[in-house]
Amino acid sequence: MMKLLSIFIVGILLIVGNPISELKVNLPPTEEEARKLNHSNEEYEVFLNSKGNVEYREYEYGRIKGTELPFKITPKKEDAYDFVGRQVNLKIENGWLVGFDKGEWGGSLFWFNEKGTQYEKITSGNIKNLFKINGEIYVTEGLAHLSLSSGQIFTVKSLDGKWSVDKKVDLPNAPYATTLTAASEFLIVTSKGLLKVDKNFNTETLIDEGLWWGLLYPNSILIEGQTIYIGMRAGILKTQINDIHKQEWLTKK
Repeated sequence: MMKLLSIFIVGILLIVGNPISELKVNLPPTEEEARKLNHSNEEYEVFLNSKGNVEYREYEYGRIKGTELPFKITPKKEDAYDFVGRQVNLKIENGWLVGFDKGEWGGSLFWFNEKGTQYEKITSGNIKNLFKINGEIYVTEGLAHLSLSSGQIFTVKSLDGKWSVDKKVDLPNAPYATTLTAASEFLIVTSKGLLKVDKNFNTETLIDEGLWWGLLYPNSILIEGQTIYIGMRAGILKTQINDIHKQEWLTKK
């Protein structure tokens, strides 16, 4: 009975996450230290709990981003290969947008109706994040593989039942994770650094070469007030959007 109770409690903790405040504050790792951390088995993910506060949990590669679908995806036989990889969902007025990222094997963005009985492929690409801002739908897409790394932000729109894609800006590197500032600007951690993209799609480099570049693989990013949290292998980088050189490395005690 006690063993079952312990398993239940651990399961609850994994679901609700853990307070950022309980983590140990360290100096950011040097490049040599980061190379050693590259072999770590710990992956930290930052997320918002039900109260809108930043917490952390163990990162799971297959965890779906966005709202859970109210239906099970049942693809046609000829489309089955398109519906694999990391998945991100966004509820929209006439159904759902569902993106897939299969790494070097590609990815796709689909529209589904409310019940999931109909779907349509909108475009191909490694879909990272989906956002709805002032009625517009924005998509971050990109791939980092071997020596190649590129990305973009584009919008999608449905008019008279036909979907169209409009590229807004090319990114210098692949977007690993994206969040929005209070001003609805894109804050993007890429394979190499940290970017801010404003409403006019002007790109500002906040960090040119992050300590994670090629080593620690960021998986999530959030901003709370002026504080930025980036979850990645072996720890969480904490910095300030108005003082980006002030950096702390958060790990378990």
